[in-house]
Amino acid sequence: MTSVFPEHGRSQEEVLAALADHRAKDLKSDGHAFAFVYDAGDDARAIAREAFVASMGANGLDPTAYPSTRKLENGFIATCLELVRAPQGAVGTATAGGTESVILAVKAARDFFRKTRPEITAPKMLLPETAHACFHKAAAYLGVEIVTVDVDETFRAKVDDARAKMTKDVILVVGSAPSYAHGVVDPIPELAALAKEHGALMHVDACVGGWVLPFLRENGQDVPPFDFTVDGVTSLSMDMHKYGFAPKGVSAVLMRDRALRDAQYFACAKWSGYSIVNSTTLGSKSAAALGAAVAVLGHLGRARYRENAKKMWSATEKLCEVVQTTPGLRLLAKPDMNLFAFTTTEGDVFELADRMTARGWHVQATYAFGASPAHIHLTLDPGNSENVDAFAADLRAATSDLPPKQEPPAQVLMLLGQLAKGGEGAAKIDSSMLLGALGIVDGQMPSKSAPIHRLLNAASPDVREKLLVLFIGELFA
Repeated sequence: MTSVFPEHGRSQEEVLAALADHRAKDLKSDGHAFAFVYDAGDDARAIAREAFVASMGANGLDPTAYPSTRKLENGFIATCLELVRAPQGAVGTATAGGTESVILAVKAARDFFRKTRPEITAPKMLLPETAHACFHKAAAYLGVEIVTVDVDETFRAKVDDARAKMTKDVILVVGSAPSYAHGVVDPIPELAALAKEHGALMHVDACVGGWVLPFLRENGQDVPPFDFTVDGVTSLSMDMHKYGFAPKGVSAVLMRDRALRDAQYFACAKWSGYSIVNSTTLGSKSAAALGAAVAVLGHLGRARYRENAKKMWSATEKLCEVVQTTPGLRLLAKPDMNLFAFTTTEGDVFELADRMTARGWHVQATYAFGASPAHIHLTLDPGNSENVDAFAADLRAATSDLPPKQEPPAQVLMLLGQLAKGGEGAAKIDSSMLLGALGIVDGQMPSKSAPIHRLLNAASPDVREKLLVLFIGELFA
């Protein structure tokens, strides 16, 4: 059997060429991607790359051994706190991404109430159905029950529904600023007031909006209240690796006071090695992304962030108008910042996504859930904002003569039902053959993805989750 680990190393040129070859099919930062990419231009990428390499040897595990990590983090967090108008005494932590920020916010709430209200043995959090999936991940990891809050016709959380579902076991209320799917800010003041009234904490997920909404406000735009100036907001998360334009992964979780952040920490002296204290879920952690974030902040400055916010918002308004004036399209909600969702009124929305892909654009097809129908999601950044006229022309052309909405074959849905139930029927399903039948080869979606999207859209959320686990498991088999 041939070893996959070679006996002798290859040259630097060979290794880097292989890496470049691996990346050949990756999504490009070329202004044609309307999801996943957050690009502020060549100069920002260049300085981020230099700073990333310069900082990657520093280990954030021990800021006494690597004092540079403390200086980087304190400077970064001070900037975040200033942007979201935090009060004196507020603190924060640099994390590896929005998911980690959210997990830490939920952990802090859980452990804070373990200490202050130990009678709560089955903690719950009120979570709008539009909140990010990472809150479900945090709940699953930390043993916190989710109580789903309905949304209104604008996809903002219904405060009356949250009030009706409030109990003495609720430790955390969550609101988005904005929600990823629809780009709308939840009624944060009302949710925070409800949380405070009942002695619960209030977390604002500003992972997407934390580096845009403050600059839209500075540009004179009417921004819904969402930050620490709202009474009752106790924690907030904001990602630097999205609209802060830093490399993956760096985010921040901010706390109104140190008592709450203390509950976020983990310390251990009950073993035979060195005593540890971790501010995040990671132990050893490179300072590379943090160093790059600080460099990008220093390079762009407030003025460039305001300029980017203005450019992205102008492009968003233009595309929203295109959607609203194109027969066959419907804007799901007027967004509060530069990401939004739209659907078709007659034709097949997944066919429309395929047509836009064929025209060279990357858009995000999204499935129906709760009050939200199947739709196409767009995220705007400075790069693709320059291409909105070309995108709009292609969108209008692609919408013409769309075929009617279609349903997947009944026998395929029956097969998925077996998968959902588990047991003998599910065990007989060959995952590799199933992916091949769907046209997924080596992790790459086929050029025509509409049949797969229709299938997942028709399936229940439970079945979708099982298929996604099957898919990822097969990719890394």
